[in-house]
Amino acid sequence: MSETAGLLESAQSAFGRGDFARAASDLHLTLELEESSLARRLLGVIAYADDDFERARREWEQAFALLRAAGDLRTAALVATDLAELHGNTLGNAAAGNGWIARARRLLERVGPCVEWGYLELALMACERTDIDDLLRSTDRALALAAEFGELDLEVRALADGGLGLVTSGRVREGFDRLDEALAIIAAGEVQSVAVVGKSFCSMLSSCDRAGDVRRAEEWSRLIQAMVLDRFEGRPRILHTHCRAAYGSVLCSAGRWVEAEAAMLEVLGPTGSQSVGHRADTTANLAALRVEQGRVEEAAELLAPYQDRVTACAPIARVHLVRGEVALAAAVLERGIRELVGDALRGGVLLALLVEAELQRGEIEAAARAADRLQELADAADSSGLRGEAALAHARVLAGSGDHGAAVVAFQLAEQRLRDGERPLLSGLVSLDLAATYAAAGRDSDAVAEARRALSIFERLGARSSRDRAIALLRRLGVATRPGGPTVAAVLESLTPRESEVLALVGQGLSNAEIGARLYISPKTAEHHVGRILGKLAVRNRAEAAALAANGTGPDRQEREP
Repeated sequence: MSETAGLLESAQSAFGRGDFARAASDLHLTLELEESSLARRLLGVIAYADDDFERARREWEQAFALLRAAGDLRTAALVATDLAELHGNTLGNAAAGNGWIARARRLLERVGPCVEWGYLELALMACERTDIDDLLRSTDRALALAAEFGELDLEVRALADGGLGLVTSGRVREGFDRLDEALAIIAAGEVQSVAVVGKSFCSMLSSCDRAGDVRRAEEWSRLIQAMVLDRFEGRPRILHTHCRAAYGSVLCSAGRWVEAEAAMLEVLGPTGSQSVGHRADTTANLAALRVEQGRVEEAAELLAPYQDRVTACAPIARVHLVRGEVALAAAVLERGIRELVGDALRGGVLLALLVEAELQRGEIEAAARAADRLQELADAADSSGLRGEAALAHARVLAGSGDHGAAVVAFQLAEQRLRDGERPLLSGLVSLDLAATYAAAGRDSDAVAEARRALSIFERLGARSSRDRAIALLRRLGVATRPGGPTVAAVLESLTPRESEVLALVGQGLSNAEIGARLYISPKTAEHHVGRILGKLAVRNRAEAAALAANGTGPDRQEREP
C-alpha cells in the first residue's frame, strides 16, 4: 500500500470514529504528498460539519475539478450535487445552486443511465422545496433508480424526502409510514453515508414540524443525538441546529412557548449554525410567536430581512393584520399561496389567514372562496389541524355574513375537531370567536362562558394579543376582569409528581445532569421536565421557578393592566 493510500485509509477510519482532528491531519499530509480528490472531498465534509461553509465550498470545488479532469464523471456529478445543496440551501445562493445542478446533469448525460441520477433528483434539500408535487415526482424517480441499481443509501434518502413530501401534501399517515421505514433502516446501521443519515433526519424533523407532531419530534431528536451528534461531538452543527429549530417550532404550535422560545433563541445565538435557511425560518417562527405575545414591532424588525421567504409570509401577514394593513396582508398571503404548490399544510395556514384578511376588509365573498379552497385541502388530507382550521374559517365566514345561528354550530364543530389539545392557541381562538358570535346573537351567558375559557387559554400561553381581545369582550359583556392566570399555588398543585420532584431539585440549585443522576433519568429528560415546569409557572428561568416554589407565590400579576 502506498503512503498516500495508507493516509487516506487512516483518515477515513478516524472520520468514522468521530476523530475529525486526526482525519484532517491525515488528509493534509496526503495533500502534501500528492493532490487527491478524495482528500479534498473529505476535507470539505469536515469543514461542512464544523459550519465552515466557505472552506467546504473551496474543497469541493477543487475535488470537482480533479474528478472531472480524471474522467470520473459520476463522482464529479455527486460532488456537484453537494455544491448545489451548499449554495442553494445553506448559503442561500439559489442561482449558484441551480448552476451546479446543471453541471451535474451535463456530466451525467455523457455517462448515461447510472444511480447518480437519483442523487441529482434529490440535490436540493426537501425541506427547502416549495413545489411539493415536483418533490414527490423526484423522490419516486429516485426510488426507482435505487431499486434498479440496488443502492440502499439512495433508497433511504428518497423514502425520507418522499415522506416529507407526503406529510406536507396532507397525506400524513402515509408520509410517516415512509419516514418510519427510513428510520428503521438507519437504526439498523445499514446506511453507509453519514450525509445521507443527516439529510434523512432533516426530512424527518421537518415533517414533525409541519404536522405538529411533538411526540415524534422528541423521539427523533433523541435518536439523532444518540446516533449522530454524540458520535461526532455535536457535529454537524447544522443538523443540531435543525433539530432545535424544528423542535422549537413544533413546541410553539403545541403551546409550550417557554421551551419553544428557548430553542429558537439557541438556534439564532452564537452556537447555532450560520445556515441561511435555518436562520431565516427560525426567525420567521420567532416573529410569529412575538406577534402572539403582543410584541408586534419586534416581530416586524425580525422579519424585515426575509420578505422574500415563503416561510415568512404567515408572520408578515399577521403583522399587517394587527396594524390594520389588511390589503397588504392579503397580497402577501396570495403570493405565498401561489408559490406553494401541492402544499396542503403550509398552504392551509395561509388560506386560513386570508379568510381573516378578507373578512377584516369586508370582502365576504372573497373570504368564502378562500374558506372553500381551504375546505378542499382539508377534505383531501388526514390532518386534524387542517380540518380544525377549515372548520374555523367556515364558521368565521358565516359569522361575518351575519348568520349567527349557523355560525354557532360551525364554531362548535371546530371545537370538537380541536379537542385533542394539540393546538391550544387555535382552540382558544375558536372559543373567543364563538363567544363573540354568542354575544351578537344576544346569548350573553354563553358568551361569557366561552370568553372566560378563551382567556384562560391565552393567559396560560402568554398570548397577550388574543388575551386583550378576550378581556375587551368580557368588559363589553359587563364582566370586570383583569389579566392574570391561575394562582401560583394552583399551578404548583397541578404539577405531576415527577415535575414536583424536579422542581424541588431545581430549588436546591442542581443542574440538569445532577437532577438526572438523582432521579435516574437522562439529563435530556431532566431538561424537558424543567422546560415544562418553567412554562407552567410562566417564569423566565430556573431562579424564578425556585423562588416561586419556595414561597408558593409570585409577583402580583393580577394588578397588571393590559
